[in-house]
Amino acid sequence: MILKSAMAATALAIGLSGCGGGTNVASDDCRNIPGAVVGGVAGGLVGSQIGSGHGRDLAIGAGAATGAVVGSDYGC
Repeated sequence: MILKSAMAATALAIGLSGCGGGTNVASDDCRNIPGAVVGGVAGGLVGSQIGSGHGRDLAIGAGAATGAVVGSDYGC
């Protein structure tokens, strides 16, 4: 269950990371997909250490989403 929640949140964050506002100038288009995946997994693992029950599920999702967004921007 924890892994499924983390994977779903990571996939959602990766999909939404390309929806940023602003102009689409080639120099501004920097997406680091491997970084988003690693960040999402790491964030999900950190989130799994917080809370219990439904609160833990929420922490896993939030951690995975945050990690994926931060990871996708790493190195850009």
